[in-house]
Amino acid sequence: MKKSLVKFLLIAGLIACPLMVSAAEFGIIDAAQIFNKYNETQKTKNMLESKKASLQTELEKKKKEVKDLNDKYVELAKDTQKKRDAKKDVSANEKQMAEIRKQLTAKETDLQKFFDESQKNLYALEEKEMGNLSRNLDSKVDSVITKIAKNYKLKGVFEKRSIYWQDKNAFKDITDEVIKALNSGK
Repeated sequence: MKKSLVKFLLIAGLIACPLMVSAAEFGIIDAAQIFNKYNETQKTKNMLESKKASLQTELEKKKKEVKDLNDKYVELAKDTQKKRDAKKDVSANEKQMAEIRKQLTAKETDLQKFFDESQKNLYALEEKEMGNLSRNLDSKVDSVITKIAKNYKLKGVFEKRSIYWQDKNAFKDITDEVIKALNSGK
């Protein structure tokens, strides 16, 4: 009986050992988390937000100019109506209103053009900056993962999104170590 139990435990151990070893042979990373927590990502996002805020400020200034000019036109139109009701000469007001309408049309066109161009430029800048960031990060991540994987003697590292299900202990999660190494510049 004792011999049977020893054999059983020995066989169970031999079966379990390769499974336990294989669990420690592979790593996993969360690429989205690495991208979001990378210092350069935050700097790029802050730069883009700053540019967006600057454009928004300029847009608000242009909107205010249009509103102020429109308010001026409305006041002049009211004054013109009062003068008409009083049977007074309105030719000076009408001349001034025509000039304001011309200015208003030009400012509204300028506002729309500014909005369209700033949106287009902002999207192009974002695409360029985030694309450059992504390309630079890819090469850095590859070398950092390689160093960390060699440290742990891992046989492979997988991206978390490419695995549909996993046992929590099946892979060594090295995401935080990759982020730390990237942000420290090592």
